Amino acid sequence: QELLPIWLEAWNNVDRCPELDYLWMVMFCRARKHILPGAFDWGQLRRRLLTQCGFWLQIPLGGSSSDKSFPVAAPPRLRSVPARLKVFVGSDKYQEGIDFVRKLSKVLVFCIGMNDTDTGTGGEEKVLKEEENENASMSSGTNDLLRFFSFVAPYFHPSNTGPWEYPLGLLLHYLSYDLCRRLGLAASIDSLHISHPDLVRELKRADPFTQRLKVPDCEIVAVLDAFVPLCQQALYSKSPHVGRAAESAMNFLAHIDPIRVCPPFLDLAARALDISSATMSHQAPAALSALSRLVQPALRRHPPVLLRRLPDLLRLSLAGIDSNDQNKSIRTLIFYRNLTSWLPVGTASS
Repeated sequence: QELLPIWLEAWNNVDRCPELDYLWMVMFCRARKHILPGAFDWGQLRRRLLTQCGFWLQIPLGGSSSDKSFPVAAPPRLRSVPARLKVFVGSDKYQEGIDFVRKLSKVLVFCIGMNDTDTGTGGEEKVLKEEENENASMSSGTNDLLRFFSFVAPYFHPSNTGPWEYPLGLLLHYLSYDLCRRLGLAASIDSLHISHPDLVRELKRADPFTQRLKVPDCEIVAVLDAFVPLCQQALYSKSPHVGRAAESAMNFLAHIDPIRVCPPFLDLAARALDISSATMSHQAPAALSALSRLVQPALRRHPPVLLRRLPDLLRLSLAGIDSNDQNKSIRTLIFYRNLTSWLPVGTASS
């Protein structure tokens, strides 16, 4: 607890060094499990993370001008640690980048539903922050995350390709997974508290991380409303890796709240499968894969969400069996297999 402010100050003194950033991220990600609620102002760390995301996720900032008289500054150079110390971060830069996004997601989801404490926050700054919040009932941690995704939303468009495409898709995947995992842990602790309250009390004492798992319902709705449109755009990305990441994110979000998440994706898939929609015909394979993922959560929680749309979806998906398109045919058959696995066919015998 006493070391966290010192860590943050030391980290602020060195910028644009991916290797050190990864090591600091691992340390803070591990420390979040052992710090009591309110013992550290996580808002300072969250604001630094969201500020540096433009650099880490390779999001382009600024632009170019046709005015040649305007000076163009070179981008700042990266820092690096000595080669003999890189053993602490591994040698595979691709896997290191994935692990970094994974740690970043854990800390950001941990800050959902969390308000900034008075530690390290001046009175005037706190008043200004409260005035900036559009919704007074929304925590500052959730507000900052929603503000960040409103900024990067244009970069999720399928036609907006670049080096930022895969890191953003990966971040969306891990954020959806960590949010689903956090809400699942909170529900399991609530269920365990009914039958074994003493065990839950000891668990929270031994693991402070379990004391702040709950997220207000209004914030869950706000996060889902922000993530669903991004998943819809990333689902049809030109990069197959981003498309699969968005498909997994959609699956996690659908398990959180199928009634809110499934209908937009089902309607989007129906429009992509409609042969009269000439501008979306190339999106049919991704739409069929999304339908396969939505069958289970929709039928388990609220079957009418899928059953009302099922006749039209079956009619539209028949065109997916195409002898000239093996990929689309396989995805169509997978959708039929998943559907028949979860939906009884025929009538029950007497």
